[in-house]
Amino acid sequence: MTQKPSVLVIDDESGILDTLRILLKKEGFEVSTAQGGKAGLEAIRTSDFDLVLSDVRMPQVTGLDILTAVRERDQMTPVILMTAQASLQTAIAAVNAGAYYYIQKPFSNDELVAILRRACEFRAVRVENKHLRQEIKRRDRATVGRPIGKARRFVDVLKLAEQVAPTDSTVLIQGESGTGKEVLARYIHNLSLRTDGPILSINCGALPENLLESELFG
Repeated sequence: MTQKPSVLVIDDESGILDTLRILLKKEGFEVSTAQGGKAGLEAIRTSDFDLVLSDVRMPQVTGLDILTAVRERDQMTPVILMTAQASLQTAIAAVNAGAYYYIQKPFSNDELVAILRRACEFRAVRVENKHLRQEIKRRDRATVGRPIGKARRFVDVLKLAEQVAPTDSTVLIQGESGTGKEVLARYIHNLSLRTDGPILSINCGALPENLLESELFG
């Protein structure tokens, strides 16, 4: 069964929220609503959504603020802004800030649903492209930086490392001194999604017990 696309609808008018929730649920979306910009920001901080549909003109927190918050959290999430008082200047600002679409109220149900479906397809393509780029990059790194060895057990260990590297699993590497534990750890790091970050190598045996915690955690 295909998972329903999730959409967060943000508006300061409860009547509009109710109408859009009923419409979009009938059209196969998983709908969450937030009344006002502050509630919208809280929803964005605590949950992930495939799409965000937000009014522009709201007190305290505007639709452009919502757009900025979504972009900071996940640039893959399309944001559709809607307003009853459209202006060319606001529309240009929204598009420049990364809005997927800017729609003027009143709009037809068919028009809105069509825009949301296109936004879903747009997100799906971007996510797939990102995963493909990561996989190509991972394979390139695996080819270039793969530790050298032909022993069957060694090759099996490398295959296991390549399987676990893209995940968020914690890895414990055990072995005698000089068997290449750090080499394997760096190989896993190079294949991981955190490869652009640092890897810190600490010789715990060289640290006094009372200093170990402060060195690791401050």
